[in-house]
Amino acid sequence: MKILILEDDVHLLKVLVKVMSMYGEYYATDNGADAVRVFDEAMTEGAPFQLALLDIMLPGMDGYEVLSYIRRIEAAHKRDGLDGVKVVMVTALNAAKNIMHAFQENCEAYLTKPYSTDQLEETLENLGIRKIHLFMNRLYSE
Repeated sequence: MKILILEDDVHLLKVLVKVMSMYGEYYATDNGADAVRVFDEAMTEGAPFQLALLDIMLPGMDGYEVLSYIRRIEAAHKRDGLDGVKVVMVTALNAAKNIMHAFQENCEAYLTKPYSTDQLEETLENLGIRKIHLFMNRLYSE
C-alpha cells in the first residue's frame, strides 16, 4: 500500500510515520503544495496512492484544498469513486461545519485530534485497510 501523510506537527508526524510504516510505504510532508505535487506525479507514473492522511490546518494550502486537488487529479486520470484514494482527515477541528466540509470534498473518514493509535487503527480497519504483516500472514496461511 502506498500512503501519503500530510501533517505539520512534528510530534504527530513522527507518530503517523511509525504507525503507517506497518501498513505500507509512505511519503510524509508538512506542505500542502508538496503533497499535491507528489500525488499528481504518482498518478501520472501509474503508481497512485491508496491512502492519504491529511491535516486540515496548514500554512499556505490547507487540507481541504489538498483534498480538492486530489479529487480533481483523480478525475483527470479517470480514477475516482471506488478506484480513488481513501482519504482520512486528521485534524483538531471538530466543529460540525468542518466535518461536513471535509465530507463534501469527498473524504472517507474524519479523525479528531488528539486521537490514540487505537482510534487511528480502528478508522483504518473500518476502511478495510490492514497492516502489512496481517495481510502477509493471511496470504501464506491460505
